[in-house]
Amino acid sequence: MNTENPEGTILVVDDDPFVLKTTSFTLNNLGYSQVLSVESVAQAMVSMRSANPPVEVILTDLNMPGTDGIEFLRQLADEGFAGDLLLISGEDTRTLSVAENLARVRNLNVLGTLAKPIRPGVLQKILTTRAPVTDAADEAGNEGSVEISPSRLGNAIADGELEPWYQLKVDINSREPVGVEVLARWPQPNNEMLFPDSFIPVAEAHGLIDPLTTLMLDKALKQAEVWHGQGLELFLAVNVSMDSLHDLGFPDRVGSLLEASGLKESSMLLEVTESRLMQDLASPLDNLVRLRLKRVRLSIDDFGTGHSNLEQLRDLPFDELKLDRSFVQGAASSETTRAILESSVELAKRLGMTIVAEGVETEQDWERVAALGCDQAQGYFIARPMPAEAIPGTLREWVARSSELQFASHRAPGWSEENEV
Repeated sequence: MNTENPEGTILVVDDDPFVLKTTSFTLNNLGYSQVLSVESVAQAMVSMRSANPPVEVILTDLNMPGTDGIEFLRQLADEGFAGDLLLISGEDTRTLSVAENLARVRNLNVLGTLAKPIRPGVLQKILTTRAPVTDAADEAGNEGSVEISPSRLGNAIADGELEPWYQLKVDINSREPVGVEVLARWPQPNNEMLFPDSFIPVAEAHGLIDPLTTLMLDKALKQAEVWHGQGLELFLAVNVSMDSLHDLGFPDRVGSLLEASGLKESSMLLEVTESRLMQDLASPLDNLVRLRLKRVRLSIDDFGTGHSNLEQLRDLPFDELKLDRSFVQGAASSETTRAILESSVELAKRLGMTIVAEGVETEQDWERVAALGCDQAQGYFIARPMPAEAIPGTLREWVARSSELQFASHRAPGWSEENEV
């Protein structure tokens, strides 16, 4: 368990002096030395601008006189606060859950929620799950920092400059690696690396996403052939843009690449982001069914961020449901989220779908998704994205590490982390 302090300051905001005193005392006892306590949002904003080291974690009450916690969230968003946020309140859990969702809508990084009185064990568990870089942050690391022209990207795709990196997916019950997600990377001459958020929007806006997807498929399939020769049976999970699914020639191109590789059709899985799919279901459905007829497996990616309903889940020809990381991690502190998540897992299982949890960053995350009945996991707890040559060694490391860890078996629905605190 990571017990290191954040590099910056923890700010506690509450109008009750007793709560401030006890919370600061608890944080100090947990090893956090840089703690500031203020009684109002106005004081909090002043402290944020003057704190040294800068504020990286904020614990804030919701129900305060004057400017309340909800208004504070809006001010933090306007200020572009990029640290972590923990909501505390004596309100009911449903109110806390709605406030947490509001914070996420405002693009604030919410660690979770805490009901008063604060329990040290629960607070410690939430704070020690902080990761210096998350999957999402890693993917978005270059966003807005590099301006890419369509011609430059087009030339890079034509010259094969972009490379697939891979992140392991493992079976939760057996702990065996079963596949990899293919993630596009663009190496630069200065040894920097461009991530998808820097170039995918350009590709989609200028008709380059299909050649980019074809390049990733071609390179990944050739790499899978190499792994197959080494005795590594890993299926490929490849992200597909909605632009490709609107192209009626896409299934035939995928089929041709698979046939040329000599690999089984079931060795590939295509991931489609749920939120975009639901915007226009009729057009891509033709391609989805044709891909399914070619025995290419299909996955709904980022499930929980779109607007699925029972009818759409019934009608879509998907084999896998991939739970969004924010939805999974939100189940740690929200009974409502946990109930919805358990129902989603139960529904997917009844439909014969494989359940994959992404964003598994800690052993506690693993325990949670195992308890929910998920089938596979992916995230930094297992391995970060990596180039192809690093996969064999990482596989050996994971097998050795996982055999030493005391993972709990699946628990029945209704299990709560609070039972172990």
